[in-house]
Amino acid sequence: MHSDSAAIIGDDRPTAGPVSLAQGVYGARGNLELLACDADDGLWVFWFNADLETDPLETPDVPPGTWSAGLHFADGCRYLDAQILQSTLGPDHLEVLALDDDGVLQSWYWSPGPGFQRRATDAATGVVRFAAAHAAGVLRLTVEGADGVAHHLVSTAAGYPERSWAPTATGAGLPDEASARAAIEAAGAATDGIAPGTARSATSTRDGGTTELTWRDGAGRIRHLGVPLSA
Repeated sequence: MHSDSAAIIGDDRPTAGPVSLAQGVYGARGNLELLACDADDGLWVFWFNADLETDPLETPDVPPGTWSAGLHFADGCRYLDAQILQSTLGPDHLEVLALDDDGVLQSWYWSPGPGFQRRATDAATGVVRFAAAHAAGVLRLTVEGADGVAHHLVSTAAGYPERSWAPTATGAGLPDEASARAAIEAAGAATDGIAPGTARSATSTRDGGTTELTWRDGAGRIRHLGVPLSA
């Protein structure tokens, strides 16, 4: 594979930092949801239409195999990192954890109609780094403070759509940038460089199983490349 196979996402949007990608349940084959921090204010979400031309066409504004234009939300805060996850609740709502520049890890969710809404209760404060995982409506977090110590939190589905958080023994694994960077380089897609701290990897069921690689190139543009798991 070559670097020209890597899509450029939101190249006219002022985004910064790493991005988060998750497979959603919408569409015939499960689209991809990508979340990025605005360079100055708020968040951007983009989605990839994973359907084939032979599938029922429900979104003619985003043809199969292409990325959408960006949707901006969460005005009023500058964010350093954010993660998006597909939820089983709602049904099929989306979860967002967003770390602002005051170290507050905000909790958001998306539902049809209202769109993205911030919850009254934040997930944690004094956060430098974090990761989240979702299963059956339960969110598990690992948060790391300035002292480098990691703590784990859990939020059950009780009281949804609001969430409360409690200490727990285990949480999500923090991003493995080194492995993601190695996968991008192995795919031959790093000729434009990989900005430090931005390499990420996720998996999807596309085409029988795909490793979804995301990073920022040397010009700061968001890049995405899907690599078959069988490759």
